[in-house]
Amino acid sequence: MAKPITTIQKRQLTEEEKRAEALAKLKAAVGDSEEAVRELLAFIEQLHESGLLEAANALLKAREDVAKIVVGQLNQKPVTTMINHLFSIAGLAASLDPEKTAKLLGQLAAGVMDAYEQTETETKKIGLLDLLRALNDPDTNRAIRFGLSALKAIGQQLGSKE
Repeated sequence: MAKPITTIQKRQLTEEEKRAEALAKLKAAVGDSEEAVRELLAFIEQLHESGLLEAANALLKAREDVAKIVVGQLNQKPVTTMINHLFSIAGLAASLDPEKTAKLLGQLAAGVMDAYEQTETETKKIGLLDLLRALNDPDTNRAIRFGLSALKAIGQQLGSKE
């Protein structure tokens, strides 16, 4: 009678068998996405022809030196100041009501374009009486009131911060 099996030995693949299996999987993957592989090869060829592939390789080889240069540039006072300003502007933009801001910017842009077109067609010199008459125009008066209100609000904010 045969002896009972007490241990199972797991078959170990040789390096050549591992390579063959990996190559078979790769062939199957390439076959499944042939068009994507063709596009990728065309893209790589264009990078090579333009010299960008060589530049990218050189950049990767010198990545430690490049990183030191980038960090050195980022640590300079003007760059850190600019980054702080960008964060402040982003904070300001986040605090504004988007609908009101969009409406105001749209009105401002339209008004500037209208003013530009009017100054191209009208060359008449504006006198003191023209300025006084302009104060009676409801549109001009509305814009002046807006400007004065903005200046007053800014002055109040400046006074409260001191």
